[in-house]
Formats: sequence, structure tokens, C-alpha cells
Amino acid sequence: MNNKQKELKQFHELKKGDNFITILIKKKLTNLSYMFYNCHTLQIINGLKYLDVSLSKNFEYMFYDCNLISDLKPLENWNVSNANDISGLFCNCSLLKDINSLKNWNVSKVSNFEFLFYKCSSLTDINSLRNWDVSNGNNFSVMFYGCSSLIEINALQNWNVSKGNTFKAIFFDCSSLTDIKGLQNWNVSNGVAFERMFCGCSSLTDINALRSWNVSKGNNFEFMFYNCSSLTDINALKYWDVSKVNNLDSMFYRCSSLLDISALQNWNVSNANNISRIFCNCPSLKDICALQNWNVSNSNDFSLAFCGCSSLTDIKGLQNWNVSKGNNFEFMFYNCSSLTDINALQNWNVINGKNFKSMFSGCSSLTDIKALQNWNVSNGNDFAKMFVGCSRLSDITPLQNWKIPKIQLIFIK
Repeated sequence: MNNKQKELKQFHELKKGDNFITILIKKKLTNLSYMFYNCHTLQIINGLKYLDVSLSKNFEYMFYDCNLISDLKPLENWNVSNANDISGLFCNCSLLKDINSLKNWNVSKVSNFEFLFYKCSSLTDINSLRNWDVSNGNNFSVMFYGCSSLIEINALQNWNVSKGNTFKAIFFDCSSLTDIKGLQNWNVSNGVAFERMFCGCSSLTDINALRSWNVSKGNNFEFMFYNCSSLTDINALKYWDVSKVNNLDSMFYRCSSLLDISALQNWNVSNANNISRIFCNCPSLKDICALQNWNVSNSNDFSLAFCGCSSLTDIKGLQNWNVSKGNNFEFMFYNCSSLTDINALQNWNVINGKNFKSMFSGCSSLTDIKALQNWNVSNGNDFAKMFVGCSRLSDITPLQNWKIPKIQLIFIK
């Protein structure tokens, strides 16, 4: 039993006979946090309907991991109007299907909604949240993480999230989610953290609802659309102001149906210091010319950026990239099996590059590497497997002037 549970012991008696709970209230409680934390056998909570929670401010993780609870009806008349923290309240309640009992809850003072329905994997309907006043909320991160049965979120369309500053992983692994129209009017202008927001939303095909979002304060977009494997159209992102973003790591990683990234052509990524894996495993992507004006001069990590882009035949969009701060080019074009033309790289300044491991490994259609002949790789310390699997490569004389500190195996496994 943790400290918070010990503090509450004087106010209640918990009896687990036949998974039934009886509560004897002696005082009005002001803190209910962690009250039934990890009560794995708790199933029936009828006795809680008599609990006076009107003075309670903290409901943090109250039913965390109570994974047998499926009925919240005893809570429907709870007065939670003084609550300011309901984070993790139903976290890991994996049998919870119906939250209709929460529709009249007054959450107007709540600032923290983090982890609220985390891994409520049976939850299909959140219409009961339609009239929630979340206007004081500042933390919405991980709120619906792992709600893998959730199909649509239209109930959230009138939510006022204007005070929200963190939305990270809010819909992470909502793998059945196909409709996000409920987000089109969200004011996220104060949002800073958007990382992993739609990560794992593998059924999502349309993100037009995000077209008018003001993300100008955002600094972290890593893994934002990771494994959105059904996503084909990202035109909604065309006018996003990403000028303050410093982390784009894995933003579109495993967007395996993505065909067109022309919407990104005017993005100002000048503050980004990490673009590793940004388009990794986007096997349907054929054209990256849209990236030709990207200012990547502050980025130091380019590892796996186009790894697994097996439909790319040329990389013309990269010819003007300033990669002079880059130190990690590991696996950058790994398994780009259709790539035949890398002339775009001939003027790259890789003087600060240290890691070139497997950079072109698996580029089985590559025949010409003349573009690399003037590269200064004198600071490199790892060239292992750099050209492994380049089965059509017959001439490596362009590398004859490379100054490699020590002999390394760059052509064989």
C-alpha cells in the first residue's frame, strides 16, 4: 500500500468478499487518489454511489488497473465539481465499454486529464463526453492511449482545449480510429508537445480535420503519425507552421500507404535538429522533390531518414540540403531497393559525419556512386556494411580518395 492509500485508510473499509466492495464513510474525503490502485479483483462498485466526493480535488489513478470493472453506474451522481486532477482515473480498465454514467460530470475545474482512459481497450463510444467542459484542461496527453476499439471521436467536436499545452500520445494506438472530424475545430494554439499524437492509428486514412490547426508553438512532432499505415493523403498539413519544431524523428515512419508529400514543400524545418526516420518504411513513396527547399542545416541526425523507401528511384529533392552539421547518416537509404540515381548527393558536405554504417545497404539497383567521389569522410569512424547488398555495383573507384581512418568491412556482410 502506498502512502496515499494509507492516508485514506482512516476513511474507508475495503472488503473483497466475492469481489464486492462496502464502504463505510466517516468523513468527507478530499483526496481519492490511488484509492483502489491495482485492485485487480475488484468488479462490483455499487457501494460507491453513497460516497460523498464533493470536496475531493484529486481523483488521480483512483481505479488504476481495476481491469474487471465494467459498470460505472454507481458513479453517475458523483459531484466532482471540485476536482482538478482526474488523471489516470480509469487507466487500464480494459473491460470498460460504457461510460454513459459520466455524461453529467462537472469537470470544469479539471486541469489534468492525462491517462484518463489509458488502455480502455473495450471502449467504443465516448458520446457521454460530448458536453464536458474541459476549458481548464492543460494536459491531455495519453488520454485515450490504447483505446483500440474506438472508431470515431465526434463527441469531442465542441471541446474547448485552448489552454492545452500537451497533447502527446492522446490517441496513441487507437488502431480502429477512422474518423477524426471531431477535432477540426480544436484550438491547439497553446500546444507545445504533439509527439506520438496519432501514433499507431493504423486505420486512419483522412486527416483533413487538422487542416486549420495552429501548431505554431509546437516543438516536438516525433512519431506523430508513426504506423498510420492507411494514410495516403497529408494535404491537410500544407499550411502548418512548424518553424519552432526541433524534433521530427519518425514523424511519418511506417506510413506505408503514403504516396504524396508535396504538401510539405513549404515547411520551415530550420529549427529541427533531428529528422531521423522521418520517412522510414514509406515503401509507396516515389517522389521526394517536395523536400528540395527544406532547410535542414541544424539537423545532426539523418539516420534511417529514408530507410525502406523501396519505390524511390531517385532522390533529386535532396540536392540542396545542407547536411554539414550531420554526424549520423546510419541506414539513411537502407533497403531503397529501386534507387538508381544518387547524383543529388554530389555536393553534400559530410565533413562532420561520424556514422555511415549501412547507409546504402540493400540498394540493390544502385550501379553508379560517382556522386560520392568528392565526399570528405575523414571524420568518419563507422563505415560498416555501408554498401552491403548493392549487388549491381561494379565500380567503386569513386571511393579511392576517401580517407578512412582504418580498414572496415563496407561491402560484405
